[in-house]
Order: sequence, then C-alpha cells, then structure tokens
Amino acid sequence: MADTKVKRSTPLAQPKRRRLDRRLKNRLYESVYDLNRGFNLVLEVFERLERQAFFRRDYIRAFRNIADELRAKTNYELTATLRDREQREAAEFGRLCRKWEKRFRFPESGTSKKSR
Repeated sequence: MADTKVKRSTPLAQPKRRRLDRRLKNRLYESVYDLNRGFNLVLEVFERLERQAFFRRDYIRAFRNIADELRAKTNYELTATLRDREQREAAEFGRLCRKWEKRFRFPESGTSKKSR
C-alpha cells in the first residue's frame, strides 16, 4: 500500500528565491532612461531635417513615425518586464512585513499588546 503521508523537504533543501541585485536593478532603469534619451535625440534630428526642407517631408515624417513607434513598443516591453519583477518583489516584501507585524503584535506569551 502507498504511504499517504506527505514528506516535505527541509527549508535548506529548497531553492533560494533570487532577488534582483539593487545595483543591477538601478542599472536596468538607467539603461531604459538612456535608451529613451537616444530615441529623443533621433526624433529631434528628424524634426530638424523636416524643418530644413531639403529631404522629402513625407519620408522624414514616415521615418519619424517609425522611430516613435519603435520607442513606444520598446518602452512597453521593457517596462512590462520591470513591472512584473517589481510586483513579485512587492508581494515578497509584503509577506515579510506581515510576518514581522504578526510576530510583533502577538508575542509568544499568547497575549496581544492591544488587549492591555
């Protein structure tokens, strides 16, 4: 007959949750910022080219729209990934805070500090 009791492994045997290194996270946000600065530069150059009226205006506008679309799609994808990571970290830190608050409110003696 099969054993119906479930054996759980020890916490040390469980894989560690990997938090994103704060420095790496800062560099990721800075990289997104730098990328947007680059896109803004490209868009400003297209506007300047359009004002100079040397090149065909309809082509310059089309290229500017393509660059603007690329900027928007890039930001959408990159910030979605960052948002998902932040959401997981917020949930993890929220659990840690609730665990700490529970321990603080209900010490091992079994009485609550609020009931005094």
